[in-house]
Amino acid sequence: MEYEEFLGFVKSRRTIRAIKPDPLPAETVQKLLEVARWAPTGFNMQPAELIVVEDAELRQKIKIIVDDYKNSDFFALEATRESWQGSPWTPETHGRWDTPLAPVFIVVAGDTRRRVGLPMVARYCRQKGDSIFESSLANVFMYLWLGAHCLGLAAQPVSGVKYPKVQGLVKALLGLPDFLYVYDILLVGYSAMEEGPSAKLVRSLEEMVHYDRAEEGEFLSEEELRRQIVKLRAGNVARHAEAERGR
Repeated sequence: MEYEEFLGFVKSRRTIRAIKPDPLPAETVQKLLEVARWAPTGFNMQPAELIVVEDAELRQKIKIIVDDYKNSDFFALEATRESWQGSPWTPETHGRWDTPLAPVFIVVAGDTRRRVGLPMVARYCRQKGDSIFESSLANVFMYLWLGAHCLGLAAQPVSGVKYPKVQGLVKALLGLPDFLYVYDILLVGYSAMEEGPSAKLVRSLEEMVHYDRAEEGEFLSEEELRRQIVKLRAGNVARHAEAERGR
């Protein structure tokens, strides 16, 4: 793959929340899983376990667990947001979080027992071991996500599964053993978007890249940072509304 082709590929990737319920061919799902198998992991310990959930009843129950959290605890905490960021997100301003019933839910979990293979310094330094473990699962998750985009599919993460209540209920529902840690869930299916996604606001290289050293004067001032955060949050609201099209 040429660089320009690869750059265009990553620039076109978006989170798509409007997903059709139409089933995916088994060979398409297998292609996604094969891509994930080759993700780099810390010291090649390969901790990822992938649970492919296609059963309609199980997907519906996962949806209920996740949506219950997002439409209660999430918005309750948003109400405490600092006033300089503007009005907090509410169901009225941001819309209710409604997890789409995508045809495939891929649960990315990590087998914590595999940490025993890490270097001793990582085994005895909890922070170091956690960092390697999380990064390894993040790589697997991103490979899945990019694989879905490569296949022309819509994909949405369900990162709320990290919260204790959601994690515990999902693990119990799927009968997962205690040593498995659920990192995230990727919903995959065909896009229900009526149009292509809009442009994505990203920081410039000049702003975010530093060479050799990075002194305080090279960073945004507090005022500039706050203005940018407000702008990015406003863009998130617009993209969320856009992503709901086609449901």
